[in-house]
Amino acid sequence: MPLYLDLSSKRVVIFGGGRVAERKARLFSYYARVFVISKAFTPQLTQMGKEGALSLVQTDLSEGFERFFQDAFIAIPATNDPGLNGSIEMRAKELGILVNKVDGVGDVVVPSIVRKGPLSITISTKSPALTKYIRIKLDEELTEEYEGMARLLGQIRKELKIKVPDQEERSRRLWKVLQDYEVWRLLRKSYQEAYARACLDVFSDL
Repeated sequence: MPLYLDLSSKRVVIFGGGRVAERKARLFSYYARVFVISKAFTPQLTQMGKEGALSLVQTDLSEGFERFFQDAFIAIPATNDPGLNGSIEMRAKELGILVNKVDGVGDVVVPSIVRKGPLSITISTKSPALTKYIRIKLDEELTEEYEGMARLLGQIRKELKIKVPDQEERSRRLWKVLQDYEVWRLLRKSYQEAYARACLDVFSDL
């Protein structure tokens, strides 16, 4: 089931220090507390560790890995040893830890993400080529006005919650902003002017 999860206080443990682990670390470090466990690390992982984007733990995983599961929410087996990856996955599941696999479908599947400021859209299909195509098309279509509209509606919604207690009425007023062509036009010119116009739509009769 597609979900958005707040991982800001969660621990994600990545086993392995190669290119695949680097790719996973780059993504998850944006959202969670990431620990990368390996005997060696790519230069980029080393740099990310120095910058404080994640924590690096240098150790030989063949000598044991279970102690690194403590407080983990998601485990990612990303070593170059399929047998070791399988052992890590099996033990993580026994401990009730979610697994993101790098060579198949695990408990956690990471979709392709289009991110424009406060706006995020995720895409998942059974065809990697189609997923990539849709992401490229959406990236082209979602111009700066959409990012501005997401920011604008978020700002107005906070004020609406104070002034309008009825949820359906709040939705009606926000929808009015979305349907106002002039707001969209002004977003291409000036956020402040667009915000002022939207406020007229929403608050003029309050």
